[in-house]
Amino acid sequence: MPALSESALLRALTPRDLAAMTPAVLCAEAGSAAAGIHANVGRGGWPAVRTDDATRAAHTASVRGARLVLVGGSGFGWVAQAVRKIRTAGSFPIAVVATELSDAEAVGLLDSGATVVIEPRAGARELVARLGALGRGAGEEDGQVRWLQAEQMRVDLTARRCLLGPDRIDLSTMEFDLLAFLMSRAQQVVPLAEILQQVWRWHQGDGANTLRLHIGRIRRKLGDTATSPRWIRSVRGIGYEFLPAVAELGEDRSEERLRQSIAVLNAQADALDALVTTIGAAPDVPAIAETVVQWAVARGFADAATIFRMHVGETGESRAVLVASAGMSARWRQSIATGHPIGEGFLGAQVYSSGEVVQLSDMSRLVKRFPVTARMSAAEDLHSCVLLPLQAQGRIWGDLAFVGRTVRAFNPSRTAYLRTVAGVVALGLSARLAHEKEGPRG
Repeated sequence: MPALSESALLRALTPRDLAAMTPAVLCAEAGSAAAGIHANVGRGGWPAVRTDDATRAAHTASVRGARLVLVGGSGFGWVAQAVRKIRTAGSFPIAVVATELSDAEAVGLLDSGATVVIEPRAGARELVARLGALGRGAGEEDGQVRWLQAEQMRVDLTARRCLLGPDRIDLSTMEFDLLAFLMSRAQQVVPLAEILQQVWRWHQGDGANTLRLHIGRIRRKLGDTATSPRWIRSVRGIGYEFLPAVAELGEDRSEERLRQSIAVLNAQADALDALVTTIGAAPDVPAIAETVVQWAVARGFADAATIFRMHVGETGESRAVLVASAGMSARWRQSIATGHPIGEGFLGAQVYSSGEVVQLSDMSRLVKRFPVTARMSAAEDLHSCVLLPLQAQGRIWGDLAFVGRTVRAFNPSRTAYLRTVAGVVALGLSARLAHEKEGPRG
């Protein structure tokens, strides 16, 4: 069958479809009709990842929390093998597309782990409608998280109850939503604007006083204080941080769920091991930085990644200078070629001033607070991000950013993993900088 044209897909795709089907992974046999399923959307593409390697598709789908995986090829054998490999990585929907199959072969693929087999002659509109329905169903996975657990605090998301030890904490509707949101971003400094947008759905206007009042009420009910916080810390000029680590607990404790969780952990461990090995062999700091950003995008942990270093000029002006980037356009790289001042307008300045991890679900909406970052991210069609400080030789050397095209924030487990990655990168930078300072011996 002829490959679906990009123009046909673009006409069929709606914003609702894209939200339901992003991120999507396409695993297609090289040269097959399925390999032509692609549409350019803004500066990105849909599906977000396209590969003919089932192992890479399985890894990417698991670490990115894919809403949808498409598999297609020239015949049953290749597709069946790919479906079996990918199914071991998670419970996300797998749709077999653009593949000529007999009825018996279609049944065999469903038995092997495919969620649906779509008629290869389906038009763009039908294909998008059926895939969109699968993706929206995948979104229900989020509801499997029932409890958020932090030390002696347990928040029941379904019953909307908060327990501190044996005692129930009486929270209003907005106080509960605010606490649950901060716990979902545990150990990350969340900017005021992000909290107001996600909890109150305020996209503009000053709601800082409302937020402070609610934080104060939650603290009093939890026996917390602003000066010596146990649960919620204020970060002046930025936002708030829920301090303890949070575990997400679900009602599905089946062996299958456990197996999938172990598969994700194994994939992350393998990826980190490969990164450590490559960093160790890098000859200098720029090579380390380039290794990290290319690894992040190639392994599917982000759609784009950057590393900046802090540079202080002769006049004392501090600037963030780009060291390496992946997934960014040539136009973006040119616009940032001379670096940017570490000051108002740039989100990265918050990392340098506070030394804290900063996370956003949609940078482009923060045009009032960070106008330069908002404008540049919107031009690249990049939205969610995690910015991590890189500590080297006892100071903040620079920052590492992982950026995504979706407006869903990186989930807590993925963010925690990326914090570990930043720690590994910082160790590699410190060792290399120390070696360069010592100079050649002998």
